[in-house]
Amino acid sequence: MVDEFSAERVTLRVLEQLERRRVVIADDAEAVKAAVSEALVPVRKDYEEAELPLNYYEALEREIRALVPVAWQRIAAPYTAREKREFGLWRGGDPVARLTYVLSGLVLGGLIIWAPFIPIWEKWFPFLLAGGAWWLPDVQVRWHKRRYARALGRIAVDVARAQAQLDGTVSTEQLLLEDEGKRRE
Repeated sequence: MVDEFSAERVTLRVLEQLERRRVVIADDAEAVKAAVSEALVPVRKDYEEAELPLNYYEALEREIRALVPVAWQRIAAPYTAREKREFGLWRGGDPVARLTYVLSGLVLGGLIIWAPFIPIWEKWFPFLLAGGAWWLPDVQVRWHKRRYARALGRIAVDVARAQAQLDGTVSTEQLLLEDEGKRRE
């Protein structure tokens, strides 16, 4: 089928629409289903304009409606709750928290150098820990966002696994007959 209407690409378009409204709809299953329906409207319009066999699109739409809302809500609701709590960062990662992390990194690095059973003797090691500690809140936020993005990608991959089955809904005869109809006009 046309790459623009592959299961993965259409699912990614639907997920984009869901993400734009995630904060509002993540906890409401009916709102998620309605948002999926809204996201599929322009896809259907584009598909009809391309004059491709409708049975492929209908099978694709059924697959997306069956898998995406439940899977997306399962990961979006907890992520949104964590995001509202600033991913559990102490003091939201403000400068006071960061300076505390830096001081903790210096102390921990000094203790590591001082401890005879840890074979690190470089005197710059505490400063390395302190520099890294300043960025700890940013690393935590990026880790949560990356983990969420990977989960969204898994949804698209799961729907894409049905691509072969979806392609089977369209026969070569249907494509050729529609092509002949266009030539006659």
